[in-house]
Amino acid sequence: SDRLREFSAEYERSSPIRRELVRLYMALKVRVLGAASIATLVVGRERWLFVGRESETVDERRYFLGLRPFAADELDRWCRVLEERRRWLAERGIAYRLVVAPNKSTVYPERMPPGYPQGRRTRLDQLGERLAACAPGFPLLDLRPALRAGKAQGPVYWPTDSHWNDLGRYLAYREIARSLAEVFPSLQALPQEDFAFVPGPRSRDLEELLLIPWDPPGPFRRMVPRRPLPEVAATVEEGGAWTLLRCRRAARRSAIVIHDSFGETLKPLLALHFRRSRWTLDRNHAFPAAAIARLRPQVVIEEVVERYLDEEPWRNPPVLPTGSLQANRFYSKMTP
Repeated sequence: SDRLREFSAEYERSSPIRRELVRLYMALKVRVLGAASIATLVVGRERWLFVGRESETVDERRYFLGLRPFAADELDRWCRVLEERRRWLAERGIAYRLVVAPNKSTVYPERMPPGYPQGRRTRLDQLGERLAACAPGFPLLDLRPALRAGKAQGPVYWPTDSHWNDLGRYLAYREIARSLAEVFPSLQALPQEDFAFVPGPRSRDLEELLLIPWDPPGPFRRMVPRRPLPEVAATVEEGGAWTLLRCRRAARRSAIVIHDSFGETLKPLLALHFRRSRWTLDRNHAFPAAAIARLRPQVVIEEVVERYLDEEPWRNPPVLPTGSLQANRFYSKMTP
């Protein structure tokens, strides 16, 4: 079996016809057989593309269908980890925000393939309900309502990309700014009127995976500022693990942002509101307690896309579970 795996790996690297064979295979499945699901992709209505299986644990199609809800102990572990983080930060006078970016299929269920049931209860539904019961006031920012409402203005996700488009990004940024105004009363999002829609190229990460010519629905628009935005200087720190963004025209606010690829798109807007913000792309969301204790930001923001709730609960460093009375009360609410 090892030799077969080695042969397969070498074939992937060296075969000059492999890509063409894959292209023919995809064309057969999609154009001839009308397949709606191709492992990593879901071909939806009106030529929209969605993420399928991203990894062994993350599968947006399965998530959309509600096929793997949280087990009780798994949900308890998620809640415990998150409340430990919030409490540890609160003890140091640091605010916390957990921002959940919706799956594209969550915002556009009507674009999923015909026959796919809609409205199934999801892991985010479960997590929100449990946190509301066990940790009232927990700072969970669920962006689903804002993105769904924003559809009235036009598409908020790219038809052939897994991410929100410029309008979706702006709506997400505006909701985050509104939430942060509870911590920084003077913080206000840039008004939408400060931006103009202009024709622009589409984003197409899923289209590239399809490997066959695709004609997605348009038109495609970009949002550009009507006047220059304040300058943001970027410095890469710690061997590329962190990016320090400095906006000298911003108020003396500081933040640490732990994020995935959705959070990466928020940098140009959200960084405008902080004199210093440090950003790290970490899908595993390892909580950088030592860095937080050293830097003492005013707020820690964690952004995670909805489908990553399919993964194992995050883990906290040993310093977080202090065994305080507040933590024990929280745990006692979760145990039968």
